[in-house]
Amino acid sequence: MRRLPALLFALVAASPALADGDTHAAAQKKSCLSAAETREEIKARKLREPFAALKSASQHFKAEALSAKLCRIDDELVYEIALLHKDGKYFHAHVSAVTGKLVEFKRAAAPAPPPKT
Repeated sequence: MRRLPALLFALVAASPALADGDTHAAAQKKSCLSAAETREEIKARKLREPFAALKSASQHFKAEALSAKLCRIDDELVYEIALLHKDGKYFHAHVSAVTGKLVEFKRAAAPAPPPKT
């Protein structure tokens, strides 16, 4: 049982979002909706269709759009689009479900290094 804390520490240290001091992933409140919930939200709020978001992101990044999920990040509804670039790079883009425009979430500033004494 003593190895469990060390294992958890190793997993957190290996996490790409936290390993390089990026608090961006930890600072955001993200929750993605199911397909049924997505359909309900689109109808109730008159949101853009996911296909339009896929097409827009694909054209913008010149990459193949693989999937779209409607997510609530902080207080904004966005489509999280999974893309595959020609060079094999897999990445995500966020498109506003309201406006259809690309959304860029600001990264939280890395903490300042301690002063040298």
